[in-house]
Formats: sequence, structure tokens, C-alpha cells
Amino acid sequence: MESRVLRIATRKSALALAQTTQAAEAIVAANSAAGGISHDIAGGTAANLSYELVGLTTEGDRRLDKSLASFGGKGVFIKELEVALLEGRADIAIHSLKDMPAEVLPEFKLAAVLKREDPRDAFISRCAVSGAVSGQSSAGPRFMDLPSGARVGTGSIRRVVQLKALRPDLEYVPIRGNIQTRIQKLAGDAANGIPPLDGVVLAAAGLKRMGLADQITEYFPTEQMLPASGQGILAIETLKNCAAEVSEVLKPVNDIRTYCIAVAEMAYLKALNAGCQFPVASFAEFEGDADVLKIRGIYWDEKSQKLLRAECHANVKMGDDAEKSARALGIELAEQIKRQLA
Repeated sequence: MESRVLRIATRKSALALAQTTQAAEAIVAANSAAGGISHDIAGGTAANLSYELVGLTTEGDRRLDKSLASFGGKGVFIKELEVALLEGRADIAIHSLKDMPAEVLPEFKLAAVLKREDPRDAFISRCAVSGAVSGQSSAGPRFMDLPSGARVGTGSIRRVVQLKALRPDLEYVPIRGNIQTRIQKLAGDAANGIPPLDGVVLAAAGLKRMGLADQITEYFPTEQMLPASGQGILAIETLKNCAAEVSEVLKPVNDIRTYCIAVAEMAYLKALNAGCQFPVASFAEFEGDADVLKIRGIYWDEKSQKLLRAECHANVKMGDDAEKSARALGIELAEQIKRQLA
């Protein structure tokens, strides 16, 4: 194998860089294991395969003062990265799958996904963060133990409708920004008359990838709160007709089961024509070591003011038809929701 530099488009946020580096090193390691290549990942290089990060600032990063639904939805986090692919400035782009639209544009393809990280949402109590700063061990009150009227920060409509189903007596405050910024909002801003928050809800995967798992007060079980479709999955996007050598480099890192999960969850969103402005979620998982793929979904029906739920499963054997079967399962879940809306 000739020496090659894989150019990887990524957002510049701390979390995006951490995630992209994790994915890049997994690609290098997987190719080393697959081809018996000696490597030295330190500094992002290998004997035959190395990578360089092409850092970009997206519209979603620039407009942190606005809700995503107000200026374009999920695509605002990936457009600049896709342009880099089209212009030949990058070979691949790495995204959080939950930031991607339900269907990529015809010029691109979802080439691979890494094995899913913890998909759950996590609650961080203000007392837990204060305790960590002061060296105390208190984890603070859990979500269900918060006093009535407590203020909880989240930037997700999906989270709000599910949290309200658990605790309708709390105040849910919209917040945006990177992980550190959202955690800092717990303290409030006395100078500008902004009171502190009693807690924030964030994705566990991001917190773990940033080394902040010790600040988590508790995890929400998926039975209690479904995560965003694609949450915890790192997606690798390429041009639809990318170079054959790029496709070959990505094959060893693609986790087939996670890919089927991703296809099912995104098919659900597509079938409902749902973007980030919709309070909708799906979560798929294989049952143990079996080939049975189960998917659960929610949809908030504004008209009836009800949180609709559905669940279905199918046998998805790994092989040529696995992707087709997974997609059909996501569509069937959406059809169950549509029948409730009729």
C-alpha cells in the first residue's frame, strides 16, 4: 500500500474535533489490523496511512443565538463540510449522525459508521457541577427529585416533550452552544439578570467523548426517554462516486450492525418528513446476539396534544439485504405513527 493522507472535513468545535480524531484514529487502526501495517498513531500518522483535519465553521456554529428550527434545521451543521467534499478539499467528512438530514443529497453517500457510543440522554445537576468544582462528591438531586418549578435547560424539542411527560411541573429553558457553554449556563448570569439553572440535559455520548462523564448526575433509560435518531453514532460521508481507494480505507471501520441501526432510524425520520423542528425520535437496537432488530419511536401530535408511541421488530440478517430490511423496519414504524395520526 502506498503512503496516503486522508483529508477529513470536520467542524472546529471541541466536541467535533474530539469525535473526528477518534474516528480518524479508528480508521488508521482498522486498516493497520486489516492489512498488517505497522503504525504509529501519535500525532495522527501511520506508516502507510495518515490523516489531516480540514477544520470548518458551519452556519450552525455561527448562529448559536438562534434555534435550529428558525434558520434551516439539521443541514446547517454539514453544508460547509459537503462543499469541501465537492470542491476536492477533503476526501471524507465526519458528522454526528443526529446532525444529518434523514436523507443525504444525491451527490453524497453515508459510507460508514462507527460502533455506537452510549445513546442515552444524561442529566447534570447544578449541584453536581458545583460539587465537582469544590472537590465535594455530591451528585446533586436527580431529575425526578427536583422541586416543582425547577429550571432545566435543553435545546431540544424532542427532549422537552418527553421531559414534560415525566415532570410537567418544571420550567424548561431553551439553551444552545457547545457542551462547555451549556454546562456553564447552570451558573446563570447575575450581571445580566439571568438566574441559574437547576440542571441541563445533554447527550451522554458527547459528554463521554469530552471526558466529562464524571459530571453526569444520572442517565435517562431509553424506556423513559428516547434519544434523537442517530444519537451516539459517528457517520462518515463521502461523495457518491468517491475514489475507490477511499471506499476501501473505510470498509474495515464500518460497523455493520450500527449501520443497520442508522438506516432504520433515519428511514423513520424520512418517512415522517421530520427535521429538527419536529418533536420526534426513534431508537433501534439488536436484541442480544440475535438478528432481531427492534425499533421504538415517538411523535408529538400538536393537534391532540398527545405523545404518540410505536414499536416494531424484524429479523435483519447481516448480508446483502440487511440495509433494505432495516430501512423497511423504519418505514413500518413511521406507518404505525401515521395510523395514529389519521
